[in-house]
Amino acid sequence: MDPLKYLFEKPALTGRMARWLLMLAEFELRYVTRKSVKGRVVVEFLVDCPIEGGEDAESQFPDEDIMTLAEDVCKLYFDGAANQKGFGIDVLLIAPDGSHIPLAFKLNFEVTNNQAEYEACIVGMEAAIEIGIEKLEVMGDSNLVISQANGDWKVKEEKLKPYHQDLEDLIPHFNKVTLTHVPRLKNQFADALATLASMVEIPLGVKLRPIVIEQRDTQVYQHVMVVDEPEDGHPWYYDIQRFVERGEYSTEASKKSKIALQRMAA
Repeated sequence: MDPLKYLFEKPALTGRMARWLLMLAEFELRYVTRKSVKGRVVVEFLVDCPIEGGEDAESQFPDEDIMTLAEDVCKLYFDGAANQKGFGIDVLLIAPDGSHIPLAFKLNFEVTNNQAEYEACIVGMEAAIEIGIEKLEVMGDSNLVISQANGDWKVKEEKLKPYHQDLEDLIPHFNKVTLTHVPRLKNQFADALATLASMVEIPLGVKLRPIVIEQRDTQVYQHVMVVDEPEDGHPWYYDIQRFVERGEYSTEASKKSKIALQRMAA
């Protein structure tokens, strides 16, 4: 592999090697280092020498239902936003039946971006407890919050210690909780609503109804019945030509149509 990799990475080639490189370039080859094959010796031997008349592997696991994944796990996506416009958090709960429950909040107090992420995660878990969710899969694009919640990172910042303690107090309320870090690309919905909540100005005392987002497969004008104009035997420019030549309007023309006709004639 090393000589071929050297040919592809060498800045200048001459003679026969250059022709070989051009011939290989059309196949879009990619060279990677081969892993050790020592651990595959037994597997390759078993494949080459199968045991005839062996017992079915499924009978070795009579309690296969224990290993199946539960279908009643609820997913929680969270995100926080802190910018010059303000501070906002968003939570997206996905029920086992596929229902999406978005929750967005505008924070009327100043927080850092990490504090906003903690706020979103805690609010989402509190909402899950309130509706009676027992198994929860928490996902967010904040590596700091997820790593600290899983115990991989220590909480050194004093402002984040109360948040981390509150988060640990909420975890025992569930039978099972998993916290996973996801890229921002997979957290677009929560990220968009958190940014919206941070930027929008909500007057005091005003309640916002839930935002409903529906999917449409057809354009709006396809639901409108189009009525064709009656054919009078004249071309489309007949009224314009008559106004230019004789300064006359159609007998059915309204005041608005006359003004439009004057502009088109110009």
